[in-house]
Amino acid sequence: MQKLTRVFIAIGIIIFLVYSPAFQQEKEMPHENISFDCALCHSTTNWTVNQKNISFDHSKTGFPLWGGHKDVQCRICHESLKFFHVGTSCVDCHADIHQGELGLRCDNCHTPLSWENRRELLEEHQRTNFPLVGVHAVVDCEACHYSPEKKDIARLPLECDGCHMDIYLASKNPDHRAAAFAPQCEECHPIQSSSWQKAIYQHSLNFKLEGAHKRIECIDCHSQVYEGTPLECYACHSQDYQQATNPSHIIFGFLTTCELCHNTTRWGDAIFDHIEASGFALTGVHQTLTCNSCHINNQTSGLPRECYGCHEKDYTAVSDPNHVVNNFDRDCLFCHNNLTWSPATFNHANTAFPLTGAHLSLQCIDCHENGYVNTPTDCFSCHQNDFNTTLDPNHVQNSFSHDCTICHSTVAWSPATFDHSNTNFPLTGAHASLNCIDCHSQGYTNTPTDCYSCHQDDYQNTQNPNHAAAGFPVECESCHNTTNWNQTNWNHDTQYFPIYSGRHQGEWNLCTDCHIDPNNYLTFECILCHEHNDPVDLAGKHQGVQGYQYNSQACYNCHPTGEK
Repeated sequence: MQKLTRVFIAIGIIIFLVYSPAFQQEKEMPHENISFDCALCHSTTNWTVNQKNISFDHSKTGFPLWGGHKDVQCRICHESLKFFHVGTSCVDCHADIHQGELGLRCDNCHTPLSWENRRELLEEHQRTNFPLVGVHAVVDCEACHYSPEKKDIARLPLECDGCHMDIYLASKNPDHRAAAFAPQCEECHPIQSSSWQKAIYQHSLNFKLEGAHKRIECIDCHSQVYEGTPLECYACHSQDYQQATNPSHIIFGFLTTCELCHNTTRWGDAIFDHIEASGFALTGVHQTLTCNSCHINNQTSGLPRECYGCHEKDYTAVSDPNHVVNNFDRDCLFCHNNLTWSPATFNHANTAFPLTGAHLSLQCIDCHENGYVNTPTDCFSCHQNDFNTTLDPNHVQNSFSHDCTICHSTVAWSPATFDHSNTNFPLTGAHASLNCIDCHSQGYTNTPTDCYSCHQDDYQNTQNPNHAAAGFPVECESCHNTTNWNQTNWNHDTQYFPIYSGRHQGEWNLCTDCHIDPNNYLTFECILCHEHNDPVDLAGKHQGVQGYQYNSQACYNCHPTGEK
């Protein structure tokens, strides 16, 4: 019953609202005559609009929402529900702080993306009579357009002093007003510069700033005034001139025209023309000396010009070699140069004894221990001890020549390079690799040149064949050579009897197979071998042969080649 009662009450309320005057008024469209579907913004769940969920396309109204407009709440612009009562010009919503001075088209400078769209503003500013460059391009607009009323944009001065006069008046280094500088700031301060301090003031052509002058402050020269500042160096550097001691400019009477010697890069790098002033050119190490090194006590006249005049002490103090004892020439340049005093460059090639080989690395005292006058030039005078103490070969016993150069050279004393080819016994074959003592054990004079004198033992001890017993000649070279002693050129086949060819080839082993008397190789036996050892049989075979004898000599006489 209670539930039915509630239903009737609800129906009654609805009927009341529908037919009441207030409801009849709300039935009218609150947004006036718009043709958009309510569901684009409203829902049946809740009549209240949730801006994040609406699908209404604002671009269809002729005013697309983008940039900063995209995220603005609807009621910020549409204070009234009559949506078409909102203007579309920027000034309808945004107060024109420029008071109409720049026109009503805010979009000439601004965009919905960002109200402070610097890039577009910068591009727009470039079309004015004051393009923004240098530091002007990065400062905030308010840095120049600072009027509280924001109405002075188009009427700002275009000259620098219009904004920077306070800086002009406050500048002390240099004092712009005292120096009567023109207020055209751009003459020194480029508008392209990123810093006000980077001035490019062009100093008067009467005194161009160069070298160290570029790095000093204006006040260093213009401590009092700017007008009438002297242009000559001495006016600023008189104290430097008067206090100079090396050399003393006052004593030397130097001109006060500083630029004759000094430059603007560095005061200490003077380029005094010594040869023009004195006739004495400074070369080599003299260029690095201080003036007082030669001009002691600022002496300006009577100075010697030859080396010895300054270097007498060096001359007399030298002991290797002793210049005084050896009476060396006092023209120091004969051995020394002006680049470095030591080492000296004495040219020994100009003497009677040019230095070559190992002599080049010797100290002077090694040869001139007894002085430099009348020093002998022959090798033996210095190398006599080497000559006397040499044992292989013994130079003294063999009366070798004192002309050491015959065997030795200046490159190396040992080994010697004696040319045996210049003797009557050139060294060939195995002789070339022997030591001298191998042949000259008894000395180097009257050494025999025949082979037998050295190879007598080889001759006597040879048994196959026994040279002595065979009566071989002692001219070893007739069979042997110097390359290989065992490689003989003795030919038994052509000289005596063929044993290396013919019927006897390979039929013997030792010389004694035929030469049965080892003490006499002139004898030989044929009948001891083969079928010859049967005298009866052999006689039968030689029946009718005139003068036949059964002995080896007879066999050889008839068969000198071993053939039948």
